Amino acid sequence: MSQVESQLDASGTVSSQAAEWFFTLPGMPALRAKVGRRELRRRLLHMVPGVIPIGLPFTPHSDVWEPLLMTAAIVFCASGLIAAIVMAPQVKRRGEQNWTQAVWGYILPPFAALLLFPARAELVLLTLQIIAFGDGSATLGGKFFGGSRLPWNTQKTWSGLLCFVLMGSLAATYSYWGEARPSPPIGQAYLICLIAALCAALVESLPSRMNDNFRVGMTALTVGFALSSLMQATA
Repeated sequence: MSQVESQLDASGTVSSQAAEWFFTLPGMPALRAKVGRRELRRRLLHMVPGVIPIGLPFTPHSDVWEPLLMTAAIVFCASGLIAAIVMAPQVKRRGEQNWTQAVWGYILPPFAALLLFPARAELVLLTLQIIAFGDGSATLGGKFFGGSRLPWNTQKTWSGLLCFVLMGSLAATYSYWGEARPSPPIGQAYLICLIAALCAALVESLPSRMNDNFRVGMTALTVGFALSSLMQATA
């Protein structure tokens, strides 16, 4: 770690210091050594919103938009937004000027899914999980495993793209299958989420200046909606 990064880390907030125990968990030292503490913090923060729906299948509910669940979701989202703003100095890359755009790019696709398909909670969660765990794991996987670069973007690796697809599809399937009404066969749910994650990963890997959170989320939502509609029509 450079002297500059050490000085920046030394100026962290009390909340980040309290979370230092996390970096001592099995496997974390090796991951931190390859990825860097600042980037690891950034990726973990990126994944936090995807953790929110994990408890839904174990929470009795007929509709994910029930008042109690909606209140909890709003509180979690507001807390996440505040945390992203507060922790910006600790997770921003050197010279990064568009942190606020990255945060809004993360929020807008799931919000668009909620507005466009209020009765399709599974599409909202599919979108969120692919952004959180798909895009969130791509950098970690690429830096940790390394390997061959993508021919269309030498800044990205095949290992990062594969981690995106694997983690994004599994997390999305968990939420999609758990919330779709009626619940589809698990294989069908996985196929929808796998293709949505693959398309989102390919879009994320393109050498584009467009906000990657936004293009990943909107691609996942569009493909997920199209495939689910197609499978429902042919069922």
